[in-house]
Parts: sequence; C-alpha cells; structure tokens
Amino acid sequence: MQSQFLNPQRLQLGPWQAFERIIARYLEHGGFKDVTVVGGPDDRGADIVGTFRGKNWLVQTKFRTNKSVGKEAIQEAMSAQWDYDADVIVVVSNSGFSNSAKTLWRELKSKGFDIRLWDQDFLLDQANNLNDFSSSRRSLRNYQKDAVSALKSSEVSDRKKGLVTLATGLGKTVVASSFISDYLERNPQSNILFLAHISELVRQLDRSCWAQLSKYSETHLWTDGEKPSYANGVTFATWQSISYAISHGEPLESVFDVVVVDECHHAASSSYKEVIHQLAPKYLLGITATPWRGDGESLRPLFGDPVFSMDIVQGMQEGYLAKVDYQMMVDGIDWEEIRQLSLQGLTVKDLNKALYVPERDLGMIESIVETIESTENPRTLVFCRSIEHARRIQNFFRQFDISAGIIHSQLHRSDRFKSLSSFRIGKIKVLISIEMLNEGIDVPEVNIVVFARVTHSRRIFLQQLGRGLRLSENKSHVTVLDYVADVRRIAAAVEMNSHASSYKEKEEVNYPDGEIVKFSKYSQDFFHEYLADMADISDLDEDAQLSFPS
Repeated sequence: MQSQFLNPQRLQLGPWQAFERIIARYLEHGGFKDVTVVGGPDDRGADIVGTFRGKNWLVQTKFRTNKSVGKEAIQEAMSAQWDYDADVIVVVSNSGFSNSAKTLWRELKSKGFDIRLWDQDFLLDQANNLNDFSSSRRSLRNYQKDAVSALKSSEVSDRKKGLVTLATGLGKTVVASSFISDYLERNPQSNILFLAHISELVRQLDRSCWAQLSKYSETHLWTDGEKPSYANGVTFATWQSISYAISHGEPLESVFDVVVVDECHHAASSSYKEVIHQLAPKYLLGITATPWRGDGESLRPLFGDPVFSMDIVQGMQEGYLAKVDYQMMVDGIDWEEIRQLSLQGLTVKDLNKALYVPERDLGMIESIVETIESTENPRTLVFCRSIEHARRIQNFFRQFDISAGIIHSQLHRSDRFKSLSSFRIGKIKVLISIEMLNEGIDVPEVNIVVFARVTHSRRIFLQQLGRGLRLSENKSHVTVLDYVADVRRIAAAVEMNSHASSYKEKEEVNYPDGEIVKFSKYSQDFFHEYLADMADISDLDEDAQLSFPS
C-alpha cells in the first residue's frame, strides 16, 4: 500500500517539527482555513491555529518517543485559549495519553469546554479517510495548464531543464507543485528537491504546495538545523543547507531526480550555481516572478530559454488578474520644486523625503474612507511605511469608526493570526501591513489596495499589488489608491501603461486604451517629460543619484 503523508514512519521518527507540520497539513487537507503553525518561543501554549465553519481552533502537539502525554499538555493548551480566541481546543500526541490526561479531559468536557484528544490510532484512522487531494486544491487555469504541459514536454525531451516566469498573482507555485504532482504520479519512487534562498520562503513553499500534492506525497524540510528523518517525496531546503551538507561529505549527487529553484534569479550567483552542478538532477526547473537581476546576469545559461512566461500586464489585459481601478494620487506634488531640488544631486531617498508629508495623512484617510463606504463588502489592504506610521493610520481609521488591524513581523504570532483571520471573515474591514503579505499569504477577497506613501523597490511593489489582483468570485474588481511618496512608483506606473498600450490592437483585452494606471491630475506626457532620460529608474536603489532633465 502506498505511503501517505500521515503515516506510522512519520509518527515514530518525526522530527517534532515535521510532526507539527503534518497536523497542520491534515487540518488544511480537510478544509480548515488560515491554518498557521505558531509554535515556538513565547507561543503561549499553542502550536497550530486555524478556522473551521466559523470557529477558531487551537492545537497543541506533543511528540514523544517512548511515553504517553500527560495532563500538563491539556493545561498548557487551555492557558492559550483566551490569547487566540479559541472555540475548540485539540491536544495531539504521536503516541497516546496518560490516565491523568484523560481524567482532566473528561472534567473539562463536563464543564462545557469543547476539547479533544487525538492519539496515534485516531490520526492513522483519519488519514485513511482523507480524500486523495486537499479540499483547497486549485483547478488550473488554461495558461497554467499550458505552463505545466510545457514543463512536462521539456522534461521528457533531451532538454533536461526549464524556466517559467509568472508575475505575482498568476500562481507560479501552483504551476511548479502541479508539475511535481504529475511527475510523482508518473514516477512514484522519485525524490524531488525544492530550493529557495531563505528559510522563511522554504516554509512558505512547503505550505503552498500541500494543496496541489496528493496525500501520498510526503514533504520534508532541510533548513535551520532540521533535516529529513527519511527520504521520500519532496524536500524543501535552502541552497545554503544543501551546500553545507555537500561540503561536509554528504553524497547528494543524483539523489534528487528533479530540482526546482524558486526565485531562480538568485541562482545565477557562482556559489548557488555550484550547488546545482553538484546535485546533477535529471531535470532542473527554475521559477520566478521577477526574472531581471540587478547585475544583468542572464538566467539562460543555467535554465535555458523560458518554456512559459506571463508578466503582470499580460495577466491584467487577458483577464487572469482582477480588473483594477488604479488611481495614482499626485495632486499634492510640486514637480517644479522637485525638478529644482534634483539639480542639487538628490538621491532617490532624498527625493522621497521631499514627497512625503505626514500632515497629509488625515486627508488620505478621508479619501480612503469614501472608497470603503462606496464599496460593497469592502476588504481593504493598506501598505504603509513603518510600525509608527501604521499605528497613526489605525488611529485615523478609528476616528471614522472603522475597525483596522495591523500585521508586521514584530507582532506576536497570536496577534498576527487574530488580525488575519478577523480580516478574512470580515470582523475588521481594514488590514494595515508593514512589509508583510508580500508573498506567501493569499487573501483573494481583497478589493481595495492602498499604498499609503510607501517607499520600496519595483519587485516589492509588484508583489504587494499582486496581493489584490487575485481573482475571487466575491469581487468584480479591485480599487487601488496609490498615495505617491516614491518617484520609482511613478516610473513603474508609466512603464506599466506603456506596456499595456502594446495590446491595443488585440481583441477582448481589459484595458483597450492601454491605461491601467490613471493619474489624478497630470497626464502621462507630463511624467514622460521628467522621466524620459531616467532609464530603469524603477529599479534604482535608494542611494542612487537622480538627474532630471533641465
């Protein structure tokens, strides 16, 4: 019988981190939403949280090698109930529970608490009842089918490598994981390695692939000191972890039949390329949303020509991304003053400081509120500059009796989960983010995106814009309000419109006039006048000096 991701070998060998993740995968496979692994330092007694049929679930997992789990685990989970607004408490063991744990469980049940104990026998029984694929599995769109088909054709040919470039929101991970699923179905004993450049992205990729993989495809992590306890299925790893293993004598040549490289524009570095060379896979796949590199190094020598590509403008014009009403707010900018300042040798950072005026924030919130009030079932995602800026904006929203949550990397996991889940189910109308939700978290219900005077690169801008462009049956279009505080954003908008104009002659496009971004006051010609001689300004870093035309 074919092994499943929830199997006796995993329950016996772990490691504990993998046991934690398979419980999260089990929940997601069965229909839970917002499943999040929150275990770690200061987790306040929770390891996994999620929502199911309108209720918040809190899960405490206990991995034991030789003994049963005692009542302390239940007490620990109960102590976290209020921190996570949990309606249902679950304690999970890879073995069993002591008599004291079962006694406490019965007492709490008699007092009306919804608390459940899942042991090894329960888990293995439930695994057999799971459908072959997750309830969150996505049906492929036509272009995604074309991309998977192109990869399959290149894999069975003599080419032995493939490159796919898909803009944020178009599902590059869905394409990669669907290809992996198809490959494993044809080659069930194969091992696959999925590489990324940072640990956080490795974890996101593992999570993102669960939905497309069958329950017979196991996944493992190789990063941050964790290694697979046995070989089978798909391993997600940082290339640095693999490089370290190879340099210390671990024989990994030809161990993995397929190597997939995410954000593969990073792979052109000499050290990354050497790792790929040492692995010597039968097939090498590179995927990226941003194929350009700052140093101009080409990806073609490593991955070949793209077998499939679609950028954000093509996705918008052809209807694979949500229709957008994009308004770029430039009314408050004195461009003659900016031109004079630029003659002094301003950097991008200097210029952006001149563009940003904190006193304008209240007026900005007033116009955002007008949009929220005129939108049916508004889900507003606001990207801002800093935690301090987010808190100030949150206070402004409160003045208009609009509930707004904040999400950022320094926030405790319980607070992040509550903000995100409350936003998804509509308890709060506005979610304010500081450099989060750029990648990995999918909230397709978003129908208003606000750039609240943010400053960052084109890559991050496109990632954040892509958060709101995901299609959803619950929205007809997305409104984008861009309160400009970064000259690079204007350049990117002009470039986007210029690209969209190339589709004018085609039939049935979303923007027949080629105008995706509408400027609130000035024409595109005005910006072309100032930006004409500033090639690639949208890709400049903050310390680059500017020289506007005189």
